[in-house]
Amino acid sequence: MMKAKAREVQDILRGIVNKRLRAREAGEAPSDDLLGILLESNLGQVKGNGMSNEDVIEECKLFYFAGQETTSVLLVWTMVLLSQHQDWQAKAREEVKQVFGHKIPDTDGLNQLKVVSINLSCDSSTLC
Repeated sequence: MMKAKAREVQDILRGIVNKRLRAREAGEAPSDDLLGILLESNLGQVKGNGMSNEDVIEECKLFYFAGQETTSVLLVWTMVLLSQHQDWQAKAREEVKQVFGHKIPDTDGLNQLKVVSINLSCDSSTLC
């Protein structure tokens, strides 16, 4: 089961990388994102000092799974702090209701959250 999932992830990433390589050859691919930067380093492969496509795929997996872990830790820590500071929890909840109502949160709305943004920049032991 694990090998099948690993192979599936590998195949999906290989497809993404190959699609980007084709777009780059056609002059249509951005090079200012993480995959673009990794593929730029791939250009040195001919000289023997760049990354292979397999190296790029492995780096993509690393960034994805590291990002998953970091995000989950951040969310858990946020929940712990909000449970300890229920006054801020109430303020944040009210702000989210005002900004989003019953809509699904989006990036534009997230940028409008002031109480949440203030707390993210404060000392985590005190919550401003």
